Amino acid sequence: MKSRMNTKFLVTTAVFVAVAVVLRSFSIAIAAGGILTMRISFDAICYIMPGILFGPLYGGISGGLIDILGYIIRPMGGYIPLFTITNIAAGILPALIWRYIKNTKEYKVRNCYIAFFGLLLVVGFFNFIIMKFAYHTTLGQLLSSLGKKSQYLSTGLMLIGAIGVIIFIINVFIKKSMVKSYDFVNNNYFKLIIAIGISGVLICTINTYILLIFTPALMAKGFMFLWVPRIIEALLMTIVNSYITCMIMYCYSLFQGRVVKKA
Repeated sequence: MKSRMNTKFLVTTAVFVAVAVVLRSFSIAIAAGGILTMRISFDAICYIMPGILFGPLYGGISGGLIDILGYIIRPMGGYIPLFTITNIAAGILPALIWRYIKNTKEYKVRNCYIAFFGLLLVVGFFNFIIMKFAYHTTLGQLLSSLGKKSQYLSTGLMLIGAIGVIIFIINVFIKKSMVKSYDFVNNNYFKLIIAIGISGVLICTINTYILLIFTPALMAKGFMFLWVPRIIEALLMTIVNSYITCMIMYCYSLFQGRVVKKA
């Protein structure tokens, strides 16, 4: 029985990998200095799903294979092995976080979500006010010493916080309009937002440092110049990926239920 389950997990994971390779062919790649700096694609779902459904090992395998096969089929700039390692981590981390929070009460997850993004919005807005109207104060002078980095930081925090709040408001309206059959999606959405979002922010930050190391031309621009647009893109994709992941999980659960009933 265990052997059959392992075979099933491997076959399903292989299907996700194949779909991801196809999706990468339709991705939007943004390069700088001959190095891929940003990729807009839905292929992340295909290494998140195996990890959440079958465990972190399958997520890591999917992440590594998708990065290597994707580069072989559609290379973009020079191959950087560190990106393969971070892609493996991107398949493992959501699964680990999901395993920890999946049984947590929805209202607790929702409250933590609101507190986190609300805090980012407030801190970003506070920094903006200090820089704009109280730059002569000690805190203002400290922020001014950072130069444009402080502006990028304030803008980035406000945008991330605002995006998080907008996501919450949209989900409230969607939840009210949905029928009971979508309770599964509603109950798991914020948990997936946290699992995928935390992983996405960490991996995006690490990848940004890697890009700066391997692209001297970008080093002159500074970390915040590259990190802010990448992190915004990562969070926006988290919104979409979380809903799609919820729907796939729901369909998979239905399919599993039907198989059990027929047996």
